[in-house]
Amino acid sequence: MLYSQIEHMPNDWLTSRYIPYKWVLLCAGTNLVLAQYWTMKEYLLVLDNSEITILLVTGSFFASCSLGYALPFQSIQKCYRWLFIVIGIVQLSFPWSFKILASTIYRYEIPHFTSLLLGFGILVMAPLYTIFLPHLIEVREKTITYRYVDALAICYGLELCGGILGVGIILTLGRTCFPVLVVLYFLCLSIVITFITGSKKILFAAVPISLCLGFFYAPLDRIGATDFYQSCYQSHDLHVIATTQSIYNRIDVLQDDAGEKFLMFNGREYFNSTDLEAFNEYIAGIPSALMPGSSVLIIGTGSLSSVYHASRFASSVDSVEIDSKVVELTKELFREYNHINEVNNWTLYIDDAKHFLGSTQKQYDLIILDLVPPVYVQTALLYTREFYELVKQHLTAHGVLSIYTGVWFGSQEFKDIENSPERTVDAVFPEYLVINSKAADMAFIYASSSLPFGKNELAEYLKLKGRDKQDELFEPWEVRPMIKSKRIISRDNLGIVFEWSPWDFGKLTSKLKDWR
Repeated sequence: MLYSQIEHMPNDWLTSRYIPYKWVLLCAGTNLVLAQYWTMKEYLLVLDNSEITILLVTGSFFASCSLGYALPFQSIQKCYRWLFIVIGIVQLSFPWSFKILASTIYRYEIPHFTSLLLGFGILVMAPLYTIFLPHLIEVREKTITYRYVDALAICYGLELCGGILGVGIILTLGRTCFPVLVVLYFLCLSIVITFITGSKKILFAAVPISLCLGFFYAPLDRIGATDFYQSCYQSHDLHVIATTQSIYNRIDVLQDDAGEKFLMFNGREYFNSTDLEAFNEYIAGIPSALMPGSSVLIIGTGSLSSVYHASRFASSVDSVEIDSKVVELTKELFREYNHINEVNNWTLYIDDAKHFLGSTQKQYDLIILDLVPPVYVQTALLYTREFYELVKQHLTAHGVLSIYTGVWFGSQEFKDIENSPERTVDAVFPEYLVINSKAADMAFIYASSSLPFGKNELAEYLKLKGRDKQDELFEPWEVRPMIKSKRIISRDNLGIVFEWSPWDFGKLTSKLKDWR
């Protein structure tokens, strides 16, 4: 065995007689994948989740890996054991220490906080694992006289197998029980540190420590998340009352001292009882009221409030939601808003929206896109012309598509946006109405091949609700002059992802285009 030969090598750092090197490389590969998944979850929470955040974190993580591969081990040879133990302890505290660090940065308005947080991940996570491969290759060459290419293939192959194992763990345990994934991570970490230090005491202590971490993970994580949200929103009466992790989202439910609840996906607010409750009324309640007895499909669920608004007027309501954890949490904790126990004409499908529409022949009178913003490529695909055309195929002759635009139509923010939902809808549907909602502080679009209600009917309903003086209505002939310079969102043009990112990448790409 290689490890038994290594221990007789003078001044060699790989002196463990307890853990075979094969297990170490396997655990290192597993934890590299688990660490990337875990840190991605944390970064999406504290950096306002978006595709840009994913790209930044992925780039930083690979930079971290490169740092480990390039690190000259001789420079830290005298203190490596204690250094790695300290790094291991920091990783043990990662569920709450990272959020505490982020909350401190928000609280004191420290500049360049993104760089600071990304740097924290670079120094703490990946180098602990990537440092092994080049040195084990070198040792294997010296001790068993393998050529470098053979040693590289063997060692890298072992680490790659560990990475594949990590992906499998994420796709199974990551869907059901996140704390178990954390326990496995720290068991693998303990094996790595045991190999580095040559102390079997660490290995013996690993199991109880890892199990304790899994047991206390939820309360410790909640403490860190509460501190982060209080600092980020500058409100000390916010508290995390529930949280869950799925393979798609981190879902938090906040409550203030007045009893109001807030739904957060990866740090972004998706429901409150004021403007976001009005959002559900405009996207679901109003078109349903103007089309009584209709069959309704809602893509996305959120707080489930849109289901309630639609069900009061519809004959049936179907919902498609890709993340079952969202439904499990909001179904119980938002009953005072969604009144889901009063709804008896609702059917839920856990599925991807594109797959659902592509595999059913059913048609609907009203299809509502109650989606998360297009901050990811996969989400942005549901805002494209191609998806609207797929929706159109599942609408009845007078069926209506209801969507939101996220901004006030005609505002300066609207003028700055290059990729327009209005322009995209105009390319697919001949008839539509745009409504600026004062209560929701954004615009909504009701589109159809043959709209079953007109501007007058919509205005009368708003007058009945006392909102006619607050809202603005636009017909296609009023909209088209304002959108003729806009771009259609399509699979070939997903620039909307940049425009919805938390950083100003939209203007950056425009400047690059002008420069070219």
